[in-house]
Amino acid sequence: MKSRFLRFPRAATLPLVLFCAGLIPVLAGAQTLESLKSQYALGSAFESLRLPLADLNLSGRQPVLSRHGVQAQGYTLLTEPTSGRAQILSLLDGAQSTIDLTIYEIEDSQIIAALTGAAKRGVTVRVLYNYYSFQTYGHDPNAPYIAQLKSAGVQTKPAGQQFAITHQKTFLIDGSAAVIMTFNLNPSYFTGTRDFGIVTYDPGQVAEIGNVFEADWAYKSVSVSQSALVWSPDNSRDKILGVINGAAKTLEVYNEETQDPQSMQALIAAAKRGVAVRFITAVLTSGGNSTDGNAAERQVLNANGVQAKGLSSPYIHAKVVLADAGGTGGQVFLGSENFSSYSLDKNRELGIILKDPAILSSIRSAFESDWAK
Repeated sequence: MKSRFLRFPRAATLPLVLFCAGLIPVLAGAQTLESLKSQYALGSAFESLRLPLADLNLSGRQPVLSRHGVQAQGYTLLTEPTSGRAQILSLLDGAQSTIDLTIYEIEDSQIIAALTGAAKRGVTVRVLYNYYSFQTYGHDPNAPYIAQLKSAGVQTKPAGQQFAITHQKTFLIDGSAAVIMTFNLNPSYFTGTRDFGIVTYDPGQVAEIGNVFEADWAYKSVSVSQSALVWSPDNSRDKILGVINGAAKTLEVYNEETQDPQSMQALIAAAKRGVAVRFITAVLTSGGNSTDGNAAERQVLNANGVQAKGLSSPYIHAKVVLADAGGTGGQVFLGSENFSSYSLDKNRELGIILKDPAILSSIRSAFESDWAK
């Protein structure tokens, strides 16, 4: 095996000493790299060390809460709008060989700058973007931004027509980390919507996400098998219904849409068997229409034992099903899938099911805050 050596600038000597002094408590779960940076004010000199968090193999540490997300069991939860772009930008800026992105919409200048900057420093950057469904509406919001990426050396492709819409929102970094998002890469998703993301370092999950990207990039079919990953059109309906149908005591649900009858009936069935079901939807108005597209279905849900409400601020763009948080068998689905037949059965979408208590607790805290509004 070829040896790896790090060359440190003279300015980094003190941060390196302080980092080494703090490494033992980090490995014991007492601190994170972010807390060391804050404690010793290491600043940009620390960043010059370029020691990725994943390389330290800290997966056994206790869950910690940082300003950018909840870290636990090899995953990091991002909660928008609180988390912002920081975690994603850090991953992009730290990429050494490859960045692959599958995305519905991309307009954010800081994300675009990070992608173009990576390409200019020699990282292979590929962006697979939704295209054909936008063409049917006569307007492609991605067009100027894709042109900007291409001019900087980023490889771009319109997603294939085998899917009604490519609504997936996922980064793959160096084949070792993936970011599964409920949000698009537009400025408003970092400032004004309720959304979530998961950074996963799980080798099997990351490998499957990579395999699917390669197949979609080549416009070929692919098989999936990772139990935690939720893919449309392959298995989203069955897996999301499995989370709903498996709930014993509580369900907290976010979704932008309420248009899938089978999903709505599953929520009603859960309420009728004694599960406390709460559902926050978007107030869905568009095109100058003041009528909330979710209002009628919320009325049906409320008449059948589900507590459902619409929320305007923050705008509910998240797609989350949280089952039995704080109890035995708790789990959560989050991903790009809406409650619609297109999203579950015809689109390319990706979500994930997790059982980590710290992640479930953090999502529930966000839900309680929104429910109280």
